[in-house]
Amino acid sequence: MITVDIQGADVVRNQLLRLAERGHNLTPLLSSMGEYMTNSTLQNFERSTSPDGERWAANSPVTFARLLGNSHHRQDGRINARGVNRIMSKRPLILTHSLMGSIHYEVASASVTVGTNMVYAKTQHFGAAQGAFGRDRRGHPIPWGTIPARPFLGIGARDLPVLERMVTDYWQQG
Repeated sequence: MITVDIQGADVVRNQLLRLAERGHNLTPLLSSMGEYMTNSTLQNFERSTSPDGERWAANSPVTFARLLGNSHHRQDGRINARGVNRIMSKRPLILTHSLMGSIHYEVASASVTVGTNMVYAKTQHFGAAQGAFGRDRRGHPIPWGTIPARPFLGIGARDLPVLERMVTDYWQQG
């Protein structure tokens, strides 16, 4: 059985089903699709946009304050040059590059999955209200502030024609 969860991509899904019915080895195609979607996801991080091109919400002042701590301020309380450089280099979801660097794909016999194993990825992708996960032992809300949704995984409008072409080319080669 083949399962392809691509919303709005009936052409790709139908072509993959026809290939599978004819007994084609889909592994090379699915590997190519996984590689493409991994790179497309990394481009979402670089552009700070969702798969459909919508800009992510900016980092909040609280996030910046946590980044700066006490070591990036001048005596008058203003941010020093090192602090400004640190803030300017931090785009949403790219504070440490951990999430971005964890994006990978896995191919099974009839499917490809693109994602991450980072525990906090779902919260970053879908967002969460302050306190949505309860409170810590000191009574502070988890998360401590509202986290806006910043979708980074998925197939965008620019990806569909590429994936369709990949399936069509593979279909014609077979």
